[in-house]
Amino acid sequence: DVNVIYIATDPDREGEAIAWHLIDELKPKVPIKRMVFNEITKNAVLDSLNNTREINMDLVNAQECRRFLDRLFGYLVSDKLRFNVKNKLSAGRVQSPALKILVDREKQRTNFSISEYWNLEGNFSYNKELIFCKLVSIKGKKLATGNSFNRLTGELEASNTIILDSKQAGDLAVSLSNNKWKVVNIENKPKTQNPYPPFITSTLQQEGIRKLHMNSNQIMRVAQSLYENGYITYMRTDSIHLSSEALNASRNLIKDKFGNKYLPASPRLYKSKSKNAQEAHEAIRPAGASFVNPVDIKNKLTDQEYKLYDLIWKRTIASQMKSAQIEQTKLTISDNKHIFTASGKTIVFPGFLRAYVEGSDDPNANLDDMEKVLPKVSKSDSLDCKSIVPKQHF
Repeated sequence: DVNVIYIATDPDREGEAIAWHLIDELKPKVPIKRMVFNEITKNAVLDSLNNTREINMDLVNAQECRRFLDRLFGYLVSDKLRFNVKNKLSAGRVQSPALKILVDREKQRTNFSISEYWNLEGNFSYNKELIFCKLVSIKGKKLATGNSFNRLTGELEASNTIILDSKQAGDLAVSLSNNKWKVVNIENKPKTQNPYPPFITSTLQQEGIRKLHMNSNQIMRVAQSLYENGYITYMRTDSIHLSSEALNASRNLIKDKFGNKYLPASPRLYKSKSKNAQEAHEAIRPAGASFVNPVDIKNKLTDQEYKLYDLIWKRTIASQMKSAQIEQTKLTISDNKHIFTASGKTIVFPGFLRAYVEGSDDPNANLDDMEKVLPKVSKSDSLDCKSIVPKQHF
């Protein structure tokens, strides 16, 4: 005999519905207490035991509604696709509208008129440093770019615009190679780049695919293992909220690892734009009141687990660091008739980029590359033309 039953299913809608169904099936005569925790750590579980609640029927009803939608729409689509869908998976409530979007886009594609246009890309040098640029105008008329065409029909809609064909572009590239070029204008604009919010399920999958070269199923399987072993918080969430515990852990780590100049005066608070986000949940972050350094547990994890934990650790820390200060530079290069432009940026203060840089796990390499995008030139400086190459676009 027991005096009380504790239910500790997952903290999402599905988990809440499972808890309700268990109670409905068992019909116990003792009190039922619902435990909710976002990480499998001792402190989190004990705190959940001391702060139980009733079953949240709003979450249960939301899950039931999702099941109805599956049966009303998702299963019908699945039945149509069952001979073509790998492993005969359900098309589901989410995939059904996604399929509709794909069909609509395919209809747009078939009605789209392909327009071919060419531009020129140039390599100029100043004190042996290369400047990559693109031709933007000829005698005051703009060169066609992708934005010059209607995105739905493919027809040219920009006025005062030149469309170069293959021969024109080739001839122009040869004729411009020997012209004299100067920097006619320099624009410098300061820009503040704010850190990215901590991961939710969708952004973790996107970054994992791009940076770790895993598919979404692999990412969630590895994340599940990290969660079950107490290394990260619950990995199925649409909330970018961080608890006070997480904020304190992040700020302490930033202060110790990077110094006070990278620590904002107050914690950064993120709030989901989605009205349906469950803000009671947390974003995906390292578990606990202090974040374990990935290096310290590398020998306890598989290679994939280590890489994913490292990604989550960096993203969480970066989300609480100061913004990066960037100076954007635009050079205008001309021979009095033709105008090329070059764009680049210099990192004035790296801020959160010291911890997390999009596209690479090596912050120093990225910062060095970004700082070397454009050499320091002055207005009226002469440039040597190294090459001008025609490029085809559609």
